[in-house]
Parts: sequence; structure tokens; C-alpha cells
Amino acid sequence: MATRDLARRTATDLSALLATDSRAGFAWQQRMWQIAACLSADASDDEALRTARARFEGLYAPGRDFADFHLWRPDPGERAAANARLDALIARLRDLLHMPPVTLRRARHGDAGRVAAIWHAGWRDGHLGHVPDELVAARTAENFHTRAAARVTDATVAEVGGVVGGFVMVVGDEVEQVFVDASFRGGGVADALLAEAERLVAANGHAVAWLAVVPGNTRARRFYERSGWADDGAFDYVASSVTVPCLRYVKRVGP
Repeated sequence: MATRDLARRTATDLSALLATDSRAGFAWQQRMWQIAACLSADASDDEALRTARARFEGLYAPGRDFADFHLWRPDPGERAAANARLDALIARLRDLLHMPPVTLRRARHGDAGRVAAIWHAGWRDGHLGHVPDELVAARTAENFHTRAAARVTDATVAEVGGVVGGFVMVVGDEVEQVFVDASFRGGGVADALLAEAERLVAANGHAVAWLAVVPGNTRARRFYERSGWADDGAFDYVASSVTVPCLRYVKRVGP
């Protein structure tokens, strides 16, 4: 199950289970409530998922298990069923902590369709309402498929469990595209791709990398800033002959 779907289902089930009466430790219940709240707040947000993971890691400390925590029901059958659900939820939370590793490779022609789908959905997610209507009209699904087919061999893709979860494109000193499928957010895909982009810019002989982001794409801006990038001011970026007000983010990647 993809990270986003796993997080949302876990939040729903965990909240429902905790809402019923139990005799588990109060502090433990409160921590689990915090995890559920984090996951359900916005499971597509990397920061929320990282926070939930950190809280679970603190709760599930080395050498400590959940054997001492049991949900109580008067009926033995209901009690057994409730604790079986709890065991399944704990296993699911562990899955969130131990998602398959992210691996990077150069994109191949066969990846074009997947890259186009991630690019199209990710672009709309971050740009609708923040760029001129003329650019939205130009950025059709067909346009992304055409561009992906032409540019796929310029991309580096990130695989998670054998599935392409995101990609990055670098041109000279510009990190031109960084997109992650919403189902894989929070699993380290974006971090791995951005780090690779920085490495590629440095390998191209540049000391400073830059990228353009629209001001309204606050999620992307938070991610870049957490990754050590800085807002270097406003400028106009031309895309498909359309002028788009953007912010220039920069980061030193070399001597």
C-alpha cells in the first residue's frame, strides 16, 4: 500500500479504535491519539507524516513492545477482536516506519508514461490558482506526455518497491523539475531526489544551484527551506511563452 493511503487508513482505524472505552495506559493512548491526528491532518504532507513517524518511534522505543497494552471489552470475543485490530494497526504503523528504500536510477524510455502522469498531477497540485490561466490551458495531459517523451532520458527517477514514485530533471545549474507522486510523499522520495539534483548541479561544475517556485506553492517552499534552500527574491519565469511570477530559491552545493 502506498504511503499516503496507508497513513489515511491507519489514522481512520486508529481513531475509531481509540474512541471506544479501553483500559490501556492513559499516556500511551494520548500518544496514539497524537499519531492519529498527525496522519489524518494531511497524509499527503511530508512534514505531518514525518512528525507522526517520530512520535511513533518515541513510543516504540528499543526494547519496548506493546505487550503490556490491551484494549478492554466485557465480552471475551469482542476483547480478542479489538486487540487483534490493535495488533494489525501497530503492524501498519511499523510499515510506515519501514517503507521500502528509495533507489535512484536514470530514467528510460519505458518510464515516459509514468513520468508524464506524476508530472501532470504534481504540476496541477502545486500550480493551479497560482499561475496565469494561459499556462494552465497550455499544460494539458497531452502536453505533459509529449514533454515527458522528449525529456525522459534527461530525468532521474526514484523507485520505491520497484515503482517509480518521482523524478527530477537538472539543466546546468537549474533544478528544473522535482515531482513526487502524492502516494509516495512522506517516504523520503523528495529528499532523495533533491539531494541527487544538488549533486548533479555540483557535478556540472556549479557552486550554486537554483530553482523557480511560484509563491503560492507553500508546501514546496517549506520543503526547500527545510532542505537548506533560501529565497533569493522574485523574478519572472517564462514557460510556454507565458510570463509567470516566481521566486528564485538557491543553495550552495560546491566550493
